[in-house]
Amino acid sequence: MELLFLMLVIPFIGAFLAYFSKGRFSVVIATVFSFFTFCLSLINILSKQRFDYDFLFFRWLHPDISFGLINDSLTSIMLILITLIGFFVILYSSGYMSPHNADHRFYTPYGSYYFFMLLFIGAMVGIVTATNFLQIFFFWEITTICSWALISYTKDKKAIFSGLKAFIMTHIGGLGFLIALTLMYIEVKSFDFSVLNSLSASSKLVVFALLFFAASTKSAQIPLFTWLPNAMVAPTPVSAYLHAAAMVKAGVYLMARIYISNSTLSESCAFLMGIISITTMILSVILYYFQDDLKKLLAYSTIGHLGYILFGVSLGIFGSYTGGMGGVFHIINHGFAKGLLFLSVGGIAYVTGSKSIKELSGLSNRFPLFTICFLIGMFSIVGIPPFSGFWSKFMIFTGAFELKNSYMAIFGLLAILESLLSFCWYIFVGHKVFFGVSSEKVLLANNRVPFSMKFSLLCLLILSLLSPLIGYPFVKALYGGN
Repeated sequence: MELLFLMLVIPFIGAFLAYFSKGRFSVVIATVFSFFTFCLSLINILSKQRFDYDFLFFRWLHPDISFGLINDSLTSIMLILITLIGFFVILYSSGYMSPHNADHRFYTPYGSYYFFMLLFIGAMVGIVTATNFLQIFFFWEITTICSWALISYTKDKKAIFSGLKAFIMTHIGGLGFLIALTLMYIEVKSFDFSVLNSLSASSKLVVFALLFFAASTKSAQIPLFTWLPNAMVAPTPVSAYLHAAAMVKAGVYLMARIYISNSTLSESCAFLMGIISITTMILSVILYYFQDDLKKLLAYSTIGHLGYILFGVSLGIFGSYTGGMGGVFHIINHGFAKGLLFLSVGGIAYVTGSKSIKELSGLSNRFPLFTICFLIGMFSIVGIPPFSGFWSKFMIFTGAFELKNSYMAIFGLLAILESLLSFCWYIFVGHKVFFGVSSEKVLLANNRVPFSMKFSLLCLLILSLLSPLIGYPFVKALYGGN
């Protein structure tokens, strides 16, 4: 009990200490507390604990409503991403947030940046360890505040607008979540994850649709997805954490939790999720071809891959064990690969001052580390065997066709089309940016990259390669395997 609770509160304590500390000392506090959070999460993952407690403030709701912390296999997958990537992003930031950064000029104080980063980690830990929907909602709204503050961090006009846009759009989804909570309480007086099993057929579809709407806004699915590409004005470590382990992953976690906790979801629920996720995937991959900014390309890629996860979950609801398993598996495979890609682009921008595909070429001649990291992340994302994305995407494709359902088969074909289009554009970008004659931006680039950035990249490179081995035992255990 104590370790689960300690894992939850440590990032919040570190956040306030970092905020009130001065200058570079806040970096030390943030690094130490994020590492400590990861260590505690590792201990908790190995021990599989749970505890419940009474919270007097909510006694008026119902005597059977309790709060607590859990750590099952789905939580473990999320904790690995949240705490491990969180630690490496903060470590990377200690070098990236520097006046030597050619892309952004960062100066002290650093406290507010690390305050919101640690708060983000704590809020995500709270979401994935919560024991009911109401408890998730509290931390859900904290992530909205953190993303708004971090997207707006540079304080220029575009950043402030983008942060406000993200705040408004994701909060609209939060209102849908709140309405769903109200309907749950009115009908069955419960916020348990399995509450949808107890709802009437009509209420079940309405509550599911509201929760899916909330998850869709958080995970940037149609129609409220445009906040995520605009959010690329944030410092690149923020973008890496936002896409790999936080905020957008909260939405897909919510739907995965609903899926594994409710056995009576209808085919209408599955079809609703499937059509939205597939439409989002196709639209996002088309928009790849109009991007010149590397970070915006990665943003649309994230939108598409969140669609993959939700499509896999929809297949699971429809009855495909393989598809549902692949959707959950893709959470960790995508997380490490996307974190690696973003931090690689951050390194490129740090030394060249540019993220433009047109302005960059021949990076491999001077920056082999960035080249290797980006290409490994790229192969993982597009699903080239034996890299990580292949295993989960193959399970999702298989699940779409094993159902023997014409709608799901069409969706499966569209998912394969998305994968082919994604592969073509990524290969073009990889060849253009890293090979050939070095461009002027590359020739004039600063070759001094901080050790913290190099170390974080190398560690994420290894984790991206190993993520199938790390994640599969938890996915297997989630589905009743040993």
